[in-house]
Amino acid sequence: MNRLTRLVISRPKAVVAAWILLLLLTAPFALQLNGVLKAGGFSDPNGEAARAQSTLTRAFHEAPNTLLVVLHDPSRPVAGQVAAARAAIPKPGVAGVADYRTHPTWLSKDGHTTFVQVGYSSSNTTVQNLVPRLRSNVAAKVGPGVQVEVTGAPALDYALNMRSAQDGIRAELIAFPVLIIVLLFVFRSVAAMAVPLVLAGVTLAITQGAGYFFATTTDLSVLFTNIVSLIGLAVSVDYSLFIIKRFREELDQGHSVPHALQRTMQTVGHSVLFSALAVIVALSALFIPRAMSFTSMALGGVSVTVVALAMSMTLLPAVLSLLGTRINWGTLPRRSATTNNSSPASTTGAARVLKRPAALLVALVAAFAACAFPITALTLQVPVASAGILPASDSTRVGIERIKQDIGLNGLFPVQIVLTASATDQAALLQAVQKVTNYARSNPEASSVQSVTTVGVPAAALPQALSSGGAGLPTGATTAIGQLWTPSGNNLVAQVVVTSRADPDTPASHHLVKDLRSQLSSLTGNQVTAQVAGATAVGLAFDDLVLRSIPLVVGAVALATFLLLLLAFRSALLPLLALAFNTMVVAASLGLLALISQNGEHVINSVTPPMLFAVMFGLSMDYMVIMIARMRECHREGATHTDAVLGGLARTAGMVNGAAVIMVAVFASFSSAQISIVRELGISLAVAVILDALVIRRFVMPAALLLIGPRAWGRPADPVQPRPDPVPDQKETVSAFAD
Repeated sequence: MNRLTRLVISRPKAVVAAWILLLLLTAPFALQLNGVLKAGGFSDPNGEAARAQSTLTRAFHEAPNTLLVVLHDPSRPVAGQVAAARAAIPKPGVAGVADYRTHPTWLSKDGHTTFVQVGYSSSNTTVQNLVPRLRSNVAAKVGPGVQVEVTGAPALDYALNMRSAQDGIRAELIAFPVLIIVLLFVFRSVAAMAVPLVLAGVTLAITQGAGYFFATTTDLSVLFTNIVSLIGLAVSVDYSLFIIKRFREELDQGHSVPHALQRTMQTVGHSVLFSALAVIVALSALFIPRAMSFTSMALGGVSVTVVALAMSMTLLPAVLSLLGTRINWGTLPRRSATTNNSSPASTTGAARVLKRPAALLVALVAAFAACAFPITALTLQVPVASAGILPASDSTRVGIERIKQDIGLNGLFPVQIVLTASATDQAALLQAVQKVTNYARSNPEASSVQSVTTVGVPAAALPQALSSGGAGLPTGATTAIGQLWTPSGNNLVAQVVVTSRADPDTPASHHLVKDLRSQLSSLTGNQVTAQVAGATAVGLAFDDLVLRSIPLVVGAVALATFLLLLLAFRSALLPLLALAFNTMVVAASLGLLALISQNGEHVINSVTPPMLFAVMFGLSMDYMVIMIARMRECHREGATHTDAVLGGLARTAGMVNGAAVIMVAVFASFSSAQISIVRELGISLAVAVILDALVIRRFVMPAALLLIGPRAWGRPADPVQPRPDPVPDQKETVSAFAD
């Protein structure tokens, strides 16, 4: 650290020029980032549902991407507009078109709503880009009286891309003015306020430019940009706050600019380094699930933290070296302050509250437990079979909800049981199809079941009909057999299509899929492989992936945090306390989120809990390191254990509060997001930071330390000589690494 700081101080202009060059090189790619990101990512790519879908696509040549053009006319029947709508569909990439004339149930009972299904052989990205053109073409053809919406998975992906970009811009437009006010209040200097904001903007731009190159080598979700903004604004501004505040304090004590910078980087700089490492390690645990959504958020959070750390260690010291005392330019008038030379232990308001630490600790732990209690009724579910993740006014959501309300979604999102056997085992496969069909029919949640045993061919004639591909049968039976039974290489593939009575994202449909999966092995035998596909199965597979990954994510984050704190504080008790405190915060935040989510139904996105856990465990290390380090320093300077705890608390409370306000401002700005998962993360992180900074660090942690006593500081180190502090109202914060 000392060598790097000396290098930066000796060549500050070169360092600034290098970062400006890097910004100029990456900015053009940052502008192209949204064009290479993908929507979705809420599936287990290695799960049973994904493998089953691949089998269906390969065997039955199903169109990999489908759009639904919804037509609704509130004043008259809409069937007469279907032909015009079909004629307006752009032809390139179209694999097939179907409407109510071949599927009568696709026309509403009153005749005012129907839809046209368009299958595409093109890639998902290509089909996404067709959505606005398809909507405008059809709308122009059918006339102004017909409401036209385009929905389906590619349309949902397109909407997510657009909304994600809008969410990031909106959140930044909200956050930056708030940050200006907060930083002006904290620093009371225009220059000191401006530097963190400029660095934050550069951090986001460079990370987004790097994201373009990441997206060319791996699939990245649109959530990448949201997480870059969410994490990047918080850490870059906070790290700048810690360093600039300490630098100004050193200048106030009469030190030269080079000496003030070296002292700042030796102390607070090490704290920032440790805090950033904690964030990086915690977010890296999100790579464990190996799903695109988690990988994208992990990569976004890690990369923006790395960039923020690199800038804090190089660009920020270089800028401060060039500015020198001009960092105080534009200083605002200060409120009159009185000097108080009494000990912090006697002046802090927390001292009065902490007179009975045991009672306070019990009361606060009970309060956190009460906040966390709604978790017991929490349901984790990813909305892969609905547009509920989008705002109610979005065209894609309006279209799918129009179908749901007027026609019903059941036939659009069936449960598909895929049965595969060797081409020589036709009899075994047919027997398995019959057993699965009979069992599915017996399930009260199934409204209809289709298989080759239900197409009307007599059982005795069915084997021959299957061998001949339905030759000699009525056209309808031949078509049905082709859709439900086919040779594929050296295998035969059959499917049993089960339509649920409930919508695909409801608990009833989930129970149906779980029940079918649990019985397949006993129904099919060893010669037949059975898998379940369909939107509901994909959602369940992702939810199962999250549930399996949570213990691994929690274990990895907890172990890494424990080892980092053990290294920093040389105490086993402090890392254990950190784990307990963070667990309390995350549990309470999830409990409160459950209370306000989904109209009180306690349903939240599966991604939210592990993401909240990883982010909070990383970010809360800022407060832990700064406060414990200052308390520990007071103790080494000769203060009693009680005075060290309360004194360190008094000296760091202002800085922690300022940092917390910054994080809350950033996270709260994302509560306006149109995408529900981003909104959930913004709300839960804002609540978590408030609980962590104002309750855990101000009361729970000091109370626990007072009860534990001096053994909390671990192995004793050589005492340091107390140093006079000439600025009573601006106490320094010394990192544990300064030992």
